[in-house]
Amino acid sequence: MTVRTEIRWWLLCAILIATVGSGGTTFAQSSTPGGPAARQFAGWLAAFNQGDRAALLAYHRRWFPYSSTANPYVGDVVHELALRAETGGFEMKKSEAGSATSFTGILKERRSRQFARASMQVDAAAPHRVVSFDLWDIPTPDEYRSTPHRPLDAARRRSIVDEIARVIETRYILPEVGRKMVATLRDHAARGDYDKFTDGSFFAFKLTDDLQSVSHDLHFMVTYGQSLAALMMDVRALNFGFGPIERLQGNVGFMVINSFPPADKVREAVAGFMSRVADANALIIDLRENHGGDSETVALIASYLFDNKPVHLTDLVFRDGTTYQSWTKPNLPGKRFGGTKPVYILISARTVSGGEELAYDLQSLRRATLIGGKTAGAANMPDERALDDWFAIRVPNAHPINPMTKTNWEGVGVQPDVVMSPEAAADEAFRRAAQDIGFTPAVNSDRGR
Repeated sequence: MTVRTEIRWWLLCAILIATVGSGGTTFAQSSTPGGPAARQFAGWLAAFNQGDRAALLAYHRRWFPYSSTANPYVGDVVHELALRAETGGFEMKKSEAGSATSFTGILKERRSRQFARASMQVDAAAPHRVVSFDLWDIPTPDEYRSTPHRPLDAARRRSIVDEIARVIETRYILPEVGRKMVATLRDHAARGDYDKFTDGSFFAFKLTDDLQSVSHDLHFMVTYGQSLAALMMDVRALNFGFGPIERLQGNVGFMVINSFPPADKVREAVAGFMSRVADANALIIDLRENHGGDSETVALIASYLFDNKPVHLTDLVFRDGTTYQSWTKPNLPGKRFGGTKPVYILISARTVSGGEELAYDLQSLRRATLIGGKTAGAANMPDERALDDWFAIRVPNAHPINPMTKTNWEGVGVQPDVVMSPEAAADEAFRRAAQDIGFTPAVNSDRGR
């Protein structure tokens, strides 16, 4: 973003805040340069930053129905005001790639060094009301780091441990376990176990190991430099999370899904990939190397395996008791595979997090048969908080509760319906799929090829 563009953003927000203060609610009708989505986002940001309940409600009634967002932190006025109080509001740092109807931008909390990414989509038709919105924490982008890579000294190590303790105490989903982790970290620090670390990467690795040794929570992670979340944003390099897609004998579809990048970045690509197998007689989904990602993308992909009547997939329960319900989507781009044809899911010990979520949800709903080995057992849902310019921590602040089982797979993994070597699972799935659809494969055929 150029200086001139950034000035235009701040002038817009100042104008919009003044409009709110005078009792007006015409946030999105400014003639400020930029597409409808960019102008609508600026309207939300101005209303949010003012932190006035009446002004926020007026804005949402006119432009931004709370039902348009799956994000629990802005899902109603109570939680939105709580987020405003916690962050002190957001500074608009830069806009990223977008279009007339979509906007993505980088924000920074006013009360901390924490950065966030926001994504908004608006209706293409005037008056361009909001149709979806998401907001999530990200580590400090490289261009905003105020300090270079440098060796760790004692003061910085103490600062990192203190900040980790603060984040765990205020955000971890299991407070009692959190207290044990904090005590362990402080004990290591007091004994001088961290004194030898002068490299940030090795220190982050040691901190992660110490946290997981107490919590056994695979989502706990201290990172140094570019984070996992930032890497997930490069969706094209990840092929939008998908691997090979094949058509086997008997018109059996076979697709590999390796990750679930953010839904707003992959929606159109997912529609294309899922449409390619929509007319298959049966479907095999390979999650054996799936390392997770965005729960919204999990729900999006699951939606193609059901009909258009919404199906309750899971509940995401946060530390403060807030619950977000995840349902399949009634309206989808592309073609559905539908809710009646056979589905087989391949899993292994390398299936983690979101991969486990998709397998567990479909198994609980009796929509798919799981074949292979027990999964990793990482159910808690993390967000990412900056510790300083280079260190960040992924700390689970929510966990899923399945509406059918009333629990999840944390620490125990997802159990397959058919237990066998994951290496042999694909051939077994094809054999069962062929049997389901009444197809006889060629003799000695490997997955019908």
